[in-house]
Amino acid sequence: MPLTKIQTDVLELLASQRDPESYVAGSIPLNRQSQRYSSDIDIFHDREERVTAAAANDAALLEAHGYVIRWLRRGAAIQSASISRDGSRTKLEWVADSDYRFFPTVRDKDFGYTLHPVDMATNKASAVANRREVRDIVDLVIIHETILPLGANVWAAVDKSPGFTPEGMIAEIRRNSRYSREEWDELETYAPIDPAEVISKLRAALEEADEFVLRMPSEKAGLLFLENNKIVQPDPARLDQYQTHAGQRRGHWPSNADIESAMLEHYQTHRDS
Repeated sequence: MPLTKIQTDVLELLASQRDPESYVAGSIPLNRQSQRYSSDIDIFHDREERVTAAAANDAALLEAHGYVIRWLRRGAAIQSASISRDGSRTKLEWVADSDYRFFPTVRDKDFGYTLHPVDMATNKASAVANRREVRDIVDLVIIHETILPLGANVWAAVDKSPGFTPEGMIAEIRRNSRYSREEWDELETYAPIDPAEVISKLRAALEEADEFVLRMPSEKAGLLFLENNKIVQPDPARLDQYQTHAGQRRGHWPSNADIESAMLEHYQTHRDS
């Protein structure tokens, strides 16, 4: 995702404040190479008690570097502020989030720490099924093309979304994918986005996802599948040839450092291409 100058500066300044339990998540790290801008920076925390301390420490550092902080919300589980300097502005949110995920948080040269791309992908699939935001549709198509095919994404995402089946999540994503031209025009982008092209890609991805989940055994819902050290959408006819990976608190690597390195290199290559 393209970052504004103030977002780049703020993230660079705050990177040293991040750690495995205080990490940048949401759309900015997910789509830093995409066409649309994000209006805010989300900093997630595994524990609610970390939110207040992180917000206070980050705000103090920003103020020491000349930023003006205007608090918008000061709750226990979420705090948000408008950050401005030299006529530019962005929004920061510090949020408590579940620590249940597939992988540990990962060190990032730009942001300090972020969620693993696959966890950001599954979080986005769950979000699209639960809300109606045109920006989510753009993100979901990018995820399908660069991180994880929609079928495998939804198949894993239900593990983080109790009450959803893969079929039900696909149905909700389809239901939440209808937008007016005016809603598309409200997206902030550095290059035009063709709504017809995005929707065409989404429909094709949804059809592929429908076919995929219908062939999968329900007892394996919520799992990721690995082949050659990469997360893939498996062939349902040969599931015994894949390594499976389940979520747990704070996430975990499948088996060894070689897999970790290969996976991160794979997503780094897609991100920078």
